[in-house]
Amino acid sequence: MFTHTLLLTLLLTLLTLTLAAPSSQPWYEKYHQRRVIVPQSYYEGLSLRRQQNPIKPNAVRDVVCLDPKTRFVLYDEHAASLAICSSIAGSSATRCEGAPRETVGRSGKAVFTLQATERDSSGGGAGITLSKAAWMGCVAAAREACPEGSFRGVCVGGATRGDVQFTLTSL
Repeated sequence: MFTHTLLLTLLLTLLTLTLAAPSSQPWYEKYHQRRVIVPQSYYEGLSLRRQQNPIKPNAVRDVVCLDPKTRFVLYDEHAASLAICSSIAGSSATRCEGAPRETVGRSGKAVFTLQATERDSSGGGAGITLSKAAWMGCVAAAREACPEGSFRGVCVGGATRGDVQFTLTSL
C-alpha cells in the first residue's frame, strides 16, 4: 500500500511539473536547424580549389596585395571567379570562350577584372583563352600570397599571345 501511494505521488508530481512549465517552443523545433540554401556554383568553386593541391606558385607572377582590410564573402569570391567570360561555371564550361580582350566577373561585392597583357599599336591584341583549371590555379596561388583582402597579379599564359592580368577588388 505504501509503495502504491509513493508511486502515485511521484507520478502526480512529475505530471504537475511537466504541465506547469510549458516550453516556449515544441521539443522538435529546439533541435531543428534553419536551412541555408547555397547555389551550386559555391560547391563548384570549393571543389575546384580543393583540386589545386598542391598550389603552383609559378602559375602567377607579380602578385600585389592591395587592401588586406577588404573582406569578401567566400561564396562571392568563388562565384565572381566563375562569372568571368560570361560564366565558366558548370561542367560543360571548360575555358573562356570567344577570346575577349578583357572580361569582368561579379558576385556580391567581389569583382574579378581580367585583361590580356599583349596589345599592339592598333588597339587590338591578344584574347583571353584561360582554361577553368588554369584560372582557378592562378586565383589559388594569388590567394596563397595574399590570404586576405583584394589583390592583383598576372596569370602566366592564358591568352592567345602573352599573359592575363587580373584584379580582385570590392564594389
